[in-house]
Amino acid sequence: MQTTTPGPNSDKPQSVFSMNRREWMRRSGLITGAVAATSIFNQEAAAAAASDAFTLDLTVWKLGIQGSQDEAISWARQFGFQSVGAHTEEIQKWNDEDHESYAQQLMEADLEWGTASMPVEFRKDQSRFQDDIRSLPSVAKSLKKAGVTSAITHIMPNHSTLTYKENFKQHSMRLKQISKILADHGLRFGMEYVGTESLRNRRKFPFIHTLREGLELIESIGLDSVGLVMDCWHWHNAQDNLEDLKLLKPRHVVSIELNDAQPGIKRPFLQDNRRELPCSTGVIDTAGFLNGLAQQGIRGPVMAEPFNQHFRDMPRSQGIGFIAQSLRKALSMVQ
Repeated sequence: MQTTTPGPNSDKPQSVFSMNRREWMRRSGLITGAVAATSIFNQEAAAAAASDAFTLDLTVWKLGIQGSQDEAISWARQFGFQSVGAHTEEIQKWNDEDHESYAQQLMEADLEWGTASMPVEFRKDQSRFQDDIRSLPSVAKSLKKAGVTSAITHIMPNHSTLTYKENFKQHSMRLKQISKILADHGLRFGMEYVGTESLRNRRKFPFIHTLREGLELIESIGLDSVGLVMDCWHWHNAQDNLEDLKLLKPRHVVSIELNDAQPGIKRPFLQDNRRELPCSTGVIDTAGFLNGLAQQGIRGPVMAEPFNQHFRDMPRSQGIGFIAQSLRKALSMVQ
C-alpha cells in the first residue's frame, strides 16, 4: 500500500491510495445510479460530437496492466472505444493469417488502430541503439502491414552525464534515424516530453520538458512525419499554458493523453507515478487543454495513462469501464 507524503503546502491531502474503493469512486465521479446514468448519457452524446477531432482510445500498455492484443480489442469493443492501441511486440510476430484475422476483428468491432510503441532504445549507449535500430525496418514493415499509422515514445527530462546541448545533439541524430525508417513505412513518430519537476530533478542535467522545447526537437529532426504526444499531465507540470497550445499545428501532434493530479499538492511535489483518472480532481484544466488542441485543428487518439495503484488493483473490466467513462467526460467538454 502506497501513501502520499504531504508537501509543504498541504494540510492533510488524502491520497487515492489511502481511500477505500467507494470513496475513490465518489471522488472520481464514478458512482453509478440514476443521476450518474443521466450524466453518462449526456457525456456520451457530447463525446460523440467531439469524435470528429478525437477518437476515444484504449491503449492497454499505457494503463500499467497486463493485457494481450486480443484482450485489448475485446475490452475496446465491450466499452465502446473507437480506437485501440497496437501491441508492437505481438504484431512483429504475426504471420499472414494473423494479419487477416486481426483486420477482421477490428472491422467487426468497428475499431481503428490508435498508436503503437516505438521499440528502439535510444537513451542508452551507441551499441544498444545500433542493435535495436537494425531490427526497426522489419518491425515497421509489420506495423504497416497491420494498418498501424504511428508509433510513440517518451523523452526523459534529465541525464546523469550529458549536458542539455550534448543530449539534444544525441537525441536529434538518433531520433532522425528512427523517424526516417518509420516514415519510409508510412508511420508517423510521436515524442512525449515529460514535465514532472520531481522526476526531472533526479539527475544532474535537466533536458527537454516543455512544449516549446519539444517543438525545437521536432524542428531539428526536420521531418513532417514527426510530432508530439501531448499529455495534459506533463503540460500542467511543465507550466505550459493555453497560449503555448497556439504554437501547435495539426502535424505537430500524434496522440493525446489525459490524467488528473492529486489535490493539495504543489507542482514541485507531484510524483509522476501517482496520477488520477481524467477529470477526477479538477486540478488539471482538461477542458482548456482539449479545447485548445481542437481549436488548432489537432486530431488523434485520446487515451488515459493513470499511474494509479487503486485502478490497477481493480478487476480489469471494471477499471477499463471507469477509463471509458472518464474519457467520455473529458471529451464532452470539447466545444
